[in-house]
Amino acid sequence: MAKPGRSFTTLLFFVCCLRCLLLTRGQKDERMSICHLSSCGSPLADDGKVYGMCQGRHGLQVWGRCCVNVTENTHNFTIGLDLSGCNIHDEFFQESPLLTLTHLQALVLDNNPITVLSSEDVAGLTELNYISVPTHSNCSCPGGEDAWNDYIRSVNTTLCLEQTSTCTRYNEACPASSSHCVEDGPGLFLCLCNEGYHGYKCLRQGTFPMSAFLAGLGSSTVILAAVLWVLLRRHVKTA
Repeated sequence: MAKPGRSFTTLLFFVCCLRCLLLTRGQKDERMSICHLSSCGSPLADDGKVYGMCQGRHGLQVWGRCCVNVTENTHNFTIGLDLSGCNIHDEFFQESPLLTLTHLQALVLDNNPITVLSSEDVAGLTELNYISVPTHSNCSCPGGEDAWNDYIRSVNTTLCLEQTSTCTRYNEACPASSSHCVEDGPGLFLCLCNEGYHGYKCLRQGTFPMSAFLAGLGSSTVILAAVLWVLLRRHVKTA
């Protein structure tokens, strides 16, 4: 019969591993599911931008409506996404479906009844340098024309090409003495604290209290494991 202390340690280790596994699996499933939306009635067009990105290039494969880089041993990542004609509405972006596509370079949204694509919808996508949105609904490039080097509007589509440097445009937006500017997608930027500063607006000097943070995180994990262990013991007694 296993000792209670050993059982609790094993359960704690299991909980930690399970949390990491669920987080990683959830992100992967979300990345892949967007490539196979049921609302897309046809496969990826072989004459479009995303298909052309994958065509004849080593390490790139077409997965549903995506062009995916499969050269990484640890994980695959999407560089192109074509959702044209997939009946995408504005509500589609409320759950931030593009958030995990951090390496996305091209996004095609033609022939969809969307009316707006905001900067927040593509926040964090610093490699995104091609967006095509429908013109008929007056949808425009996220961040406005100034967020892109080239802005081409035609009868059916509006193209947004090559992000501009938001940090260069808003050079004085971050306090120079305590923080620095980092790009965060079209028309967006972040002020990250310089070394030796932390807290609200990077106004606190010194290092971040990492030990206290880790202690709180560890405590919550231990409490969760303890609750599961108690429930498990009750189940064993009643069995």
